[in-house]
Amino acid sequence: MRLSLALLLACLAPALAATASTDRSRRLTQIINGYPAASPDGRQVVFQSNRTGRYELYVMNVDGTGVRQLTDLAGDNVTPDWSPDGRRIVFAATRDNASDVFIVDVDGKNLKRLTHSPGDDEHPHWTADGTRIVFDSARTTPDPSAAWETQWHEVFSMRPDGTDAKAHTQHRALCTYASLSPDGRRLVYRKAVPGPAFRWDLSPSERNSEIVVADADGSNEINVSRNAAFDGWPRWSPDGRRIVFASNRAGPAGVGQIYVVDADGSNLRQVSKGPWSHAQPAWAADGKRVYAYQVQEDEQGEFGNVVEWVVEP
Repeated sequence: MRLSLALLLACLAPALAATASTDRSRRLTQIINGYPAASPDGRQVVFQSNRTGRYELYVMNVDGTGVRQLTDLAGDNVTPDWSPDGRRIVFAATRDNASDVFIVDVDGKNLKRLTHSPGDDEHPHWTADGTRIVFDSARTTPDPSAAWETQWHEVFSMRPDGTDAKAHTQHRALCTYASLSPDGRRLVYRKAVPGPAFRWDLSPSERNSEIVVADADGSNEINVSRNAAFDGWPRWSPDGRRIVFASNRAGPAGVGQIYVVDADGSNLRQVSKGPWSHAQPAWAADGKRVYAYQVQEDEQGEFGNVVEWVVEP
């Protein structure tokens, strides 16, 4: 396992947290650096951070140096993904009390809003050929004012200019964080299905968050996570053979780890370890590393950093 500079710095935090628990101190900063995505050339990572008081996008070198702010916009700007040609970043942003999809050049220029639907449009990801952007949308839900987790979130895709939006699923369910396989034939997404399960904090839930692989039209679903725990944030490997995701199946409450599974649901193995929680994984272009959000959560909130993990063959 090779640790990035961001991870080395983050490793100092457990000692500080332990001290805080014994000296009655109160944590005043809750800095969150999450949702990393690697550039196609493997040299940089884009991520979201709340260090300014709201979520903005930042870019840094893969060793943690050279951090620069990419966006400076009203509302929260989150879940970035790098275009295959390395020139643009797609992301979701809160505008007018809803989430929409935006695109911007890597130098922060040419910002464009791509969606304007009444429901939330979230979690955008590029297709491998760069011709479309996949995202989940609540635009077909019967009651947009209902609680987010009870709305219908279907998988859509559109061209990078925001035109030709088309639905890939019609499940009338919560289907989020979707992406198309490199060959464009299959989808992977997180789906909330009925049944006894556990939330991230291991409290009981009547809906189970699973990782599903399906054809590009949402048919022929295969549950590849198959666990009562919370499974989420799936991403295809660059070769289309594996899926990385996060799960809290190993516990304890509020702690998840990164897993890799073959696209048919076989050969599950754990990637990350340790007392810290890990979520929001994304592959490096070489398929040998993943970047993730390493986080600690307690009664005072959460804080965490971007880390790099090597994935064993």
